Amino acid sequence: MKKLSKKQKLIVFIAILLVAVILAIVITTNIISNNNQIANQEEYLATTANAGSSLVASYIKKGITIGGITGTLETLDTSDATAYAEDIAWGKVAYARGERIVGTYLTLGMLKVGDYVAYTPDSAGPYTGLTQANTGSSTTTDDSFTQESLSWRVLNINDDGTVDLISATPTSQNIYLSGATGYNNGVYMLNDVAASLYSNKSLGATARSLTIEDIEAGMNESGLDYIHSDSNSQAAWGETYTYTGSRYYPNLYAHENGSGIDLATTADPNSAVKEDGINQSDSYYDSPTTETYSRANKALTITQTYYYRSMSSSYYKNSTFYNLIHGFSGYQWLASRCVVASNSSYAGFGLGYVYSSILSGSYLFTSSSNTRNDYDYLRPVVSLGSNIRLSSGDGSSSSPYQIAD
Repeated sequence: MKKLSKKQKLIVFIAILLVAVILAIVITTNIISNNNQIANQEEYLATTANAGSSLVASYIKKGITIGGITGTLETLDTSDATAYAEDIAWGKVAYARGERIVGTYLTLGMLKVGDYVAYTPDSAGPYTGLTQANTGSSTTTDDSFTQESLSWRVLNINDDGTVDLISATPTSQNIYLSGATGYNNGVYMLNDVAASLYSNKSLGATARSLTIEDIEAGMNESGLDYIHSDSNSQAAWGETYTYTGSRYYPNLYAHENGSGIDLATTADPNSAVKEDGINQSDSYYDSPTTETYSRANKALTITQTYYYRSMSSSYYKNSTFYNLIHGFSGYQWLASRCVVASNSSYAGFGLGYVYSSILSGSYLFTSSSNTRNDYDYLRPVVSLGSNIRLSSGDGSSSSPYQIAD
């Protein structure tokens, strides 16, 4: 073999030296890196073992230890779960049968005025009690008053958690009332027809007629001031007027707040009118009465509860409520009596009504014993208890909220 020259030997030596240096650098780098990793791991373990750790035992599977934390989480078998989306409150998340479930269970508190609710009354046959003996009217074309298929909307959301629904439209049938009998029985009859045809026993919901109190509940302060400031030449709303000539009155009126029959003095009748009687929307009788009218011996004092006002949406808390009440051209009865000092000769006794934007009343009997026959539509109202829940829908007319079983 040919010997290497001195120059060749030098080149080989330098190559071997370079390889040795490179190997030394690689080994040193690895040692430093490993030392840093060990230091970092020791720092991590020390940190997680103390209060600053983000590891929670209940989030780590039972039997597994991480960073000094031993897990306690046990796998839960949800295959026997019986809850579904409609059983869980709206927007709440639950897990059942291995699935993530978002609740669709709605409460009444989530409703707003005007929302449609799929309320269905119990099936009922015709109401046949609207006879002349009960209404005072000889016009009895609607004495067989039938249940109609009505839609229902939210009228009022009450402080106690209950919600009042109102039929989206009035009935297409009229109820006739006339004279002292119509005044005495009017509130009872309107409520009885509504209860007989539009209640739902399983929901504990008893229907009734729309009242002036329902409407006032939707008014703002300026609206209440507006209707209660109405007046005529004899009396303003809430004021009294005394008649010594025409002194006839429906028998029920003697039991009402604000009435005064043969007061000891007429100089200051406000100090003596009845204050412990019934209100204008209360039904004094438990069944239709056959009572008609009486005549005061000396004087008849009335407190005016009548007004004639053209309403606008500005008098209500929201425009939807206004449209629910005033969005119809037909006359709608209010199961609320009203009394008016019509003029200096006689007083009028009647029931309230709504006609388009007009909020007023129609008298059926006068203190001169004249009678008047009138007919308006029925507007049923029903209250749902705070325990009622909703299962689906969005409150629109095409997708009303469904009442949960």
